[in-house]
Amino acid sequence: MTRFAGAQGFVGPFSRDGKAGLAPYPPWHYAADFVTIEYWADPSAVKELLPPGLTLHPDEAGLVTVSFVDWQACTDEGGELLDPIRAQYRECIVLVSVQYEGKLMQYCPYIVVDQDVSMARGWALGYPKKIGSIWVTRTMGVNHIASPALEAGAVFAGTAAVKDRRLAEGHVKLSGPADESAVTFGSRPIVALRHFPSMFEGQEDEPAVFELVRLQAENITAGPIWEGSAEINVEDSPSELLSVLRPVRVGRGWRYSLGISNRHNYLLRDYRNGDQLQTVGEK
Repeated sequence: MTRFAGAQGFVGPFSRDGKAGLAPYPPWHYAADFVTIEYWADPSAVKELLPPGLTLHPDEAGLVTVSFVDWQACTDEGGELLDPIRAQYRECIVLVSVQYEGKLMQYCPYIVVDQDVSMARGWALGYPKKIGSIWVTRTMGVNHIASPALEAGAVFAGTAAVKDRRLAEGHVKLSGPADESAVTFGSRPIVALRHFPSMFEGQEDEPAVFELVRLQAENITAGPIWEGSAEINVEDSPSELLSVLRPVRVGRGWRYSLGISNRHNYLLRDYRNGDQLQTVGEK
């Protein structure tokens, strides 16, 4: 929490009680329904996006997952749940398989989100989020044609658009419970790039913050994971990153629910210090 004079907050705008900030102070607690699709892109296209210290993993070079996600989030007091517009949002999360010091991980080069609160949280964590439009098939807990269940033959879909252009659409037709090979959100450590530019003359190439970080998730709760056949289409775009990661082969898809909490990142590298590994007591 940043405090000065009579104001405080996690991010601006700063106010006396700190509640005016675009995002509240952590910890943050999340629950979500995921529709995740795996596919393989051109490994050279993935490689071009990786910051120093990350390389393609030889077993999963070019592997991408796109998740269409329906989220609900709150802080410790849970007040956001009484004002649902502050708690609910949707995302399209893009992760690519990488290795860091020989360990299989996933790196996040791109996310589309439909709420500014989540975008502010993401920028603080290192997720490069942009505002867009995301829609995801829901299940409503009743046995009805308008509410697909977690059962064989059910279809769950997602779409994402940015600046009025459809960017991606995909769906999963469930066949049965997934095995341990499912590439779901959080099944591998997730790393991201925290970057905030300097706006001072002569320092344009010297970012104020330039860090490789690993997401630290807590209080993880997972529901049943169902898998099935998948299809995904990524559209051309004059500016959006996902269009350079177009599928050359599509794999499986999954539908599942997940609950996590987050309050800290692990620092892996601070590039302002000569790209040296930092000692951070990583678990």
